[in-house]
Amino acid sequence: MYTQSGSSPDSWTDKTMSILRANQLEACEKDLAGLPFRCLFDGDCTDTDAETFYSMSFFPMEDRSADVCKLHTVEELRVRVLSAFAAELALLSPEEHDLMVRLVLFGGKLSLQDWEEVIPARGLVRRLWCRTREENGTRVIHMPHQLCASALLLLAGEGHKKIRDAVESVFESIDNTLYLMGMMQAAAPMLHLQALLRDTYAENRPDLITRMFLTGCSCIYDRDGRLILTHPGLADPGQMLRQLPAAAAACQEMSPEALAEASESLNDLESPLYEHMLYTVQDAVRPELNPEDAVEDLIILAKQDVPFEKMKEVLSSLLVSLPSAEMLKALQDLSARIPRWVWFSSSRVQ
Repeated sequence: MYTQSGSSPDSWTDKTMSILRANQLEACEKDLAGLPFRCLFDGDCTDTDAETFYSMSFFPMEDRSADVCKLHTVEELRVRVLSAFAAELALLSPEEHDLMVRLVLFGGKLSLQDWEEVIPARGLVRRLWCRTREENGTRVIHMPHQLCASALLLLAGEGHKKIRDAVESVFESIDNTLYLMGMMQAAAPMLHLQALLRDTYAENRPDLITRMFLTGCSCIYDRDGRLILTHPGLADPGQMLRQLPAAAAACQEMSPEALAEASESLNDLESPLYEHMLYTVQDAVRPELNPEDAVEDLIILAKQDVPFEKMKEVLSSLLVSLPSAEMLKALQDLSARIPRWVWFSSSRVQ
């Protein structure tokens, strides 16, 4: 999901990964609430609705280079969506794919019980496949029966499974790389996935891969228009790019071997720090918070080289009481020993 690039004056207590995620989900929920109750494939949809559907889809962004201004019709948009449906279904982000599978299995109507589902739901609506509305206090997503039937057949095919295996492997690599580095160019995993998709019905579709990254990753465009994927806990990627313009060029995907070795070494280093911090705060975190999430927030702040005094403020904001000496010692160890993301000026090699 696209991340705003402007710097924020808020304190670090307002820029933890949990807070950033909550703000993103709230914005997405407001966006969903403002979308039309009709779907492109509803029987009562007419050409008067076509421009609304077009404007909320991915098409305007993708058509920008074509420099064509014209009115659209419902039939034209339906043909355009259906012609790419098989490939696009296979190139959903992992969260979109999970939601779509459950939606199809429930016959095209599903209540969103988890707040985390609003982002993939927004992606399915932008693809012009679905609509959502509030029903009895719960947001419900609807998918037309004709699309559900087509999706059910495609999901059972070996071609779809092959493509999904490739997508899952690339997203795993992206997640690992972002945890190690905080930021990377989208070009490298895009080229990697395109190579994996050769001789499948989803080959040569960079537009659909870009859609998948936009819906499945936190991302930003740099000043040269390159898509940059960012860790969801990175508080201000835009400021980082402005400070270190060469950073984006260095954020390339690591080889699978190097990535596996680096991830294993990082896990060996960070696991004891995580466990110790979790042990000290387990019974002291505010009741509405998850202790594991609280510790993860602190680790991601350390990766951004947040000063120890600021991390103490964040820790205090997470607790029902003042932090104990044992908590502060665990936090000091975490702050000193967690490896920083590579483009922070005070990065330290562990």
